[in-house]
Amino acid sequence: MKPEMSRRGFLVGTAVVAGGAFGLGLWRRTRREHRALKAFKAHHLALGRGEVVVARGEDPGANVRRALEAAGGIEKLVSPGDTVVLKPNMAWDLSPEHGANANPATVAAVVELCRKAAGASGRVIAFDRTMSLDPSAPYRTSGIAEAVRRAGGVVHYVDGARFREVRIPTPYVLETWPFYELVLFADRVDVLINIAAAKTHSTSGLTLALKNVFGMVGGERGELHQQIHQKIPDLNRVVKVDLTILDATRVMFRGGPNSPRLADVDHSPERAQRIVVGTDPVAVDAYGATLFGMEPSDVGFIRYAAEAGLGEFKISVHDV
Repeated sequence: MKPEMSRRGFLVGTAVVAGGAFGLGLWRRTRREHRALKAFKAHHLALGRGEVVVARGEDPGANVRRALEAAGGIEKLVSPGDTVVLKPNMAWDLSPEHGANANPATVAAVVELCRKAAGASGRVIAFDRTMSLDPSAPYRTSGIAEAVRRAGGVVHYVDGARFREVRIPTPYVLETWPFYELVLFADRVDVLINIAAAKTHSTSGLTLALKNVFGMVGGERGELHQQIHQKIPDLNRVVKVDLTILDATRVMFRGGPNSPRLADVDHSPERAQRIVVGTDPVAVDAYGATLFGMEPSDVGFIRYAAEAGLGEFKISVHDV
């Protein structure tokens, strides 16, 4: 049975702490309306829990298009007039060759497909909370800002005043945390797509799709690195993405998440040159772990996310 791909709201079972125009009553009303609209549109992709599509080849844009076509087509998720938010990993002030960020060709292909499906009345917006003294520098150096604009999308720079404190339901350790508005309010956003890069990480071991949510939240990043394996799934209890894409065009197999050494990046077809697509972020990360010669259950945040019911780490892989 194909899973319903409705937006489902972003805060199932949570309460927005901030008041005013973004208070809980207004959010609940728009979420109900939003659910009804999405159910009427019957949005869904041909992927269930534990399923991923993997497209291989040297051209990341072609891999994206082939993977999404195999999954049923982006138009099953994005309808005319929709507002689509993309959260690519573009946190680091490094060029595409370093593999620290999503590949700009990957992001451009997603923007193009979403723009076509959303039509003239729709919008495709890309953003990330970057790790730079000049927050806009990684947007430029990564090549993603230019790629988004050329593909017809909108580049959004994070506004520090637009984070909202959110209570996290049944957390492991993190009871509340500030989340960015664009990933919270269903009356503003129809589809959320997470585009991660495949890398190692000095604290969590790996950084894949589940950890890419760090760029959707505010607060002190260092605090999240304590008990990081529990806090990654805690954040993902709030942010429910509609489509997860792991960009393994290049794989940073050591020195991550931001090694400046090209020797730390693999571009060979044995480990890299692939795009992974799924509606189950745990399954996508489970596949990602195998690129590093690891079992998914060996990675703490993947194991905890599966135990929290956020997805499956026993996966079914569809190669295209």
